[in-house]
Amino acid sequence: MKKVIAVLLIAVLICALSASLFGCSNEDRSKILKIYMPADYMDEDLLADFEAWYQEETGNKVTVQIDTFEAVEDIQRVVEQGKADYDLLCPSDYMVEYLLKKNLLKKVDKDIIDVEESGLFKEAYLTTSREFDPTLEYSVPYMYGTLGLVYDYRKTNAHVNSWDALFGNHSYNVSVKDSMRDAYVAACLYNARGTLTGLTGQDQKDAVQAVFLDTTDATLRAAKETLTSITYKWDIDDVKFEMAANQSNVAVALMWSCDAGYVMNDYEDANGVMQSGNRNLWYVVPEEGGNVYIDCFVISKYAKNTQAANYFLQFLCEKDTAVANSEYAGAISPVAAAYDELYEMYELDEDGMFDGVSSEWKEMFMETMFPSVTTLNRCGVMKDFGSRQSIIARTWEVIHVK
Repeated sequence: MKKVIAVLLIAVLICALSASLFGCSNEDRSKILKIYMPADYMDEDLLADFEAWYQEETGNKVTVQIDTFEAVEDIQRVVEQGKADYDLLCPSDYMVEYLLKKNLLKKVDKDIIDVEESGLFKEAYLTTSREFDPTLEYSVPYMYGTLGLVYDYRKTNAHVNSWDALFGNHSYNVSVKDSMRDAYVAACLYNARGTLTGLTGQDQKDAVQAVFLDTTDATLRAAKETLTSITYKWDIDDVKFEMAANQSNVAVALMWSCDAGYVMNDYEDANGVMQSGNRNLWYVVPEEGGNVYIDCFVISKYAKNTQAANYFLQFLCEKDTAVANSEYAGAISPVAAAYDELYEMYELDEDGMFDGVSSEWKEMFMETMFPSVTTLNRCGVMKDFGSRQSIIARTWEVIHVK
């Protein structure tokens, strides 16, 4: 018996030591909220506010831990394959669709945060969210934006409104974002311009979304031909800063609206130094069509602290929190109260951002950050490529070494 007791005691000590070295006990884990998200996408000064708010709301203590990823696809490796116990993930639209297909998400607790609560979110972005989360039970929208073209008017000598400015035969230099999905979709929209140009309303929206759904061999070959037929600079993250500082020979670049707005406004460069924005840069979602994206928060299947996760989602949707994160990230929250306050802040221009610029430039900037229904009607939503993912990825590798 003593031998059995000794063995059991050793086992207990080993388990205790393992918990201290390699993870938290179940009790300790309930006091931690683990988040996996892109870097520089949340004002971390707000985390202490949440911890205090959470204790006031629930009587429980929690500490927020954030780990960051470089690409959304890292979620597949770390969560799907590694079964990491993150409570909250921050994927883009198509990745939410993928995670749902793989049964890797938990439903949001509607008693704590109900996405469909009247007036909580701008309806246009809930409509977009239904493209990847049809029942709106698994994701909470965080930030939105569009994919389009930034151009330097001094170099183009004309306003741009078509993907032809990127893929057509021009004397100026262009840049394509180093992203398989963005480059592929842009090329597909350009190739489909004959069927897209001139459409309006729901007909236009349906036709553009059909392009996002088309991953046939013929479409893939055409996109590859388009992307390999022009000379361009791959852009990881430097082109936006170079164009902003007028240190680039690039005239037209494929870019997200959040990046465009960031460097057209006064901004903090890669070294953390404040710079004046470039008011000669313009942004447009081409007339043939573009992309509207929504980055969301979701609760992982492997979450250990779902209560804190749900309360954090509620906290993110508070107006002051959403405004602060929007200002920090350079994107706009679809939380209605925050959206309206941010719109008014830009429109009133108390910081003097629009001093000395034309009314047309101000109108363009406001449309960049707060796209109209007309613009959103010509924007499709990225989709999970499903069984075609590996085929498109192999084609991308061939294009990428061009």
